[in-house]
Amino acid sequence: MPRPIPVPVRQVMFRHWQRGVGAPEIAASLRVPCSTVYRMLQRFRRDGAAAIPPSYRSPADDFMPPENVQAAIELRREHPTWGAEFIRVQLLEANPQRQVPTARTLRRWFERTDLAPAPAGRRPRAESERTTIPHNTWKMDAKEHIKLKKYKQASWLRITDECSGAVLHTTVFPPRNLVAGPPW
Repeated sequence: MPRPIPVPVRQVMFRHWQRGVGAPEIAASLRVPCSTVYRMLQRFRRDGAAAIPPSYRSPADDFMPPENVQAAIELRREHPTWGAEFIRVQLLEANPQRQVPTARTLRRWFERTDLAPAPAGRRPRAESERTTIPHNTWKMDAKEHIKLKKYKQASWLRITDECSGAVLHTTVFPPRNLVAGPPW
C-alpha cells in the first residue's frame, strides 16, 4: 500500500483545484503521480473541503475479539487489578480444554478495548494482628534437608515468641527416615 499523501500537500492540491489548475500541472508542481491527483480531484468534486483529511481507518477497528478473548475482557472488567497472566490462568483452570491466547495477546486486546494496564506487582498483604502479651503465642518453624558442607544434611526446628520475636528453642538434627509403625 502506498504511503498516504500528507495533509499540507492535499491542502495545496485543493487550493490549486479551486483556482482551476489542471491535474497534470498540479502533479508536476507537487511531484505527485497524475493518477493520485486525479483521484484527489474526484474526491474534491464529490466532498469538497471535507476530502482534505485522510478517510482511511484501520481494519482492526472493525474486528471483534474471538470468544476466548471476550471471556478474558469480561474478567478484566470485573477485576481491574488482575493482570493478563492471572486472567489466563483463571481461564485455563475454568476450562482446561479451552484455547487461551498468550498473556501478550490478552494485553493487546485489553489495550484495544481501552482497559488500563493492571497495577504492577502484588498487592501489599494486610497486617495481621500480633499478640502484645509475651508467651501468649509461640510460632514453630521447621526446615528439612538443609545441605551442609561435605554433602551432609541437617534438619532444624525453631520455636519463637510472637510478641517479642525471641528464639525460645532451636534444635538441629540429622534427617531421619519415617518409620511405618511404632518403634517396638
